[in-house]
Parts: sequence; C-alpha cells; structure tokens
Amino acid sequence: MSKLKVNIDYRTIKKGDDEYPEKLMKLKDSPEQLIVRGKLPDPRKKTVAIVGARNCTEYGSTLAKTLAKSLSLNDVQVISGLAMGIDTAGHIGAIEIERPTFAVLGCGVDICFPAHNSNVFERILDYEGGIISEVDIGTPPLPHNFPLRNRIISGLSDIVIVVEARDKSGSLITADYALEQGKTIFACPGRVGDSLSRGTNNLIKQGAYILTSVDDVLEHLGLVVDGLIPKVEKDISTLDYFEKTIYDILKMETLHIDQIVEKAKIPVAKCLNTIMSLELNGFVETTINNYYRVVN
Repeated sequence: MSKLKVNIDYRTIKKGDDEYPEKLMKLKDSPEQLIVRGKLPDPRKKTVAIVGARNCTEYGSTLAKTLAKSLSLNDVQVISGLAMGIDTAGHIGAIEIERPTFAVLGCGVDICFPAHNSNVFERILDYEGGIISEVDIGTPPLPHNFPLRNRIISGLSDIVIVVEARDKSGSLITADYALEQGKTIFACPGRVGDSLSRGTNNLIKQGAYILTSVDDVLEHLGLVVDGLIPKVEKDISTLDYFEKTIYDILKMETLHIDQIVEKAKIPVAKCLNTIMSLELNGFVETTINNYYRVVN
C-alpha cells in the first residue's frame, strides 16, 4: 500500500477542549481526539462536504471542482476525504481559487494517502485549510479507518453533496452517517443505467435533494437575501486554459455548441464539461437550442 510520510507540525485536540468542534460533540460516536495539521473549519461559516466515486468520470470530476469553486466564492468551506476522484476534485476546486478546504484522513496526518495526492495534501495548508484525523501520528492507511472517518466528514458539514457513486460506494457510507446525524444530503442525478449514477439516483429516490446548480445549496444554507442568490464578482483569472479559451470566443458572439467546438479546437466531451463549468460559475449562459453566450 503506497503512502508518503512527511515531517509536519501538528496538534492534538481532545474532546472537551475549547477548540474541539461543537458539531462533533453532538455525535453519539464523536472522536475522542482530533490530530490537526493547519486549521479546523471555522464554526462561524457554513461547511459543505463534496464526496463521490474514486473512479469518477470526467463529467463528475469537472462538476465537483466547479461546485467547490462556486461554494468557496460564496464563503462556504469545502471538506472531503482526499481520496482519488471526486474528493480530490473538490479539494482542487477550492485550492485553484486560493480558498480553504479541509481533508479528513483515514491515516495519520503525517501520511499522504494516496501518495500521488502529495501536491494537494501540501497546498491545502497554503490557503488556511487543514488536514484532520482521529488516529495517531504514524497510523498507516488501514482499510477499517476509512469508513469511520466518513462520520467526521459529515459531522463537520452542514450539507453533504454526493456527486457520483456506485451501488456500494464509500461516499454512500458518508451519506448514511449524514442521515443519522440529521444533515441534509444533495445528490447529483445521472443517466439511467450508468453504474456511477446508481448510488446518487437511489439517494434521490430515498428523499435526497436533487442538485441542479450550486444555487440549490446556497439557498438551502440560507445564503439568500430577499429571494435572490448572491452574485459573486466574476474573476476571469480563476479560469483555466480551456475555460478562458471558450470564454474569449463567446465574448465575441453567441455560438452553437458545434461552432464552439470548431473554433476552440477542443474535443467535444472536454468542451461540454468546460461549458458546464463556465455555466455553473456564472460566466456563460444557454439561450436556446444549444446556443451559448457570455453573461454580462
């Protein structure tokens, strides 16, 4: 089992200490301690967990990253488990716009698992985020620790978003904990018959909220004034290469998706995912019949 061990500064927070999160104190199985590198989520701010499949699709990864960016821009903290796939995409979305994100591990906070996430692991701390675990320094990534850490992810959150999940996904364990804890669950709907959509579609059948845009979450969190979703000033410096390419093309004129693909010279699947990201972040909008334009 691969892992990367690093030298770190950390602190131990015991149950009952002033810094111990009040949200976790309410759990029937609250951890006796938290080992923390960096910071804990600010209890004065809203916190949302973004979780999902490790072997996610490009669509799911783009959606998780975009949701994290949009939430972070609205001063909502993003938390996940640093696993491959959706978890990593959620962390990266916050990191790319230099906002805090928090990772709860199933191993010691001196060990990055999976090892190839070492860059994300370190950058979390660059923007006031934190690495959190209930197990001691040096504890390896043992399989039984990961389902247990999911109760901390949901426990620290106000809302849990499940982006993609198979029938028996670890993210569904997080959703189960969230239900036990009385937390709100949002699930992203997927195509009928798609194995990575079965878990999320079943959550919706069982009563989870359907996520159609980040506004659904912001409204549920109460971050709405007089029925209006707060508008965040758009900063094109947050756009990646593909987003900026398409944004610049649409600044000139309204175009059909086929025209965008032709002008941008980007594969169709990548182009569609990029446009989705731009839409969710309020940079572009759909008019009719798959035509798109920049939002003024």
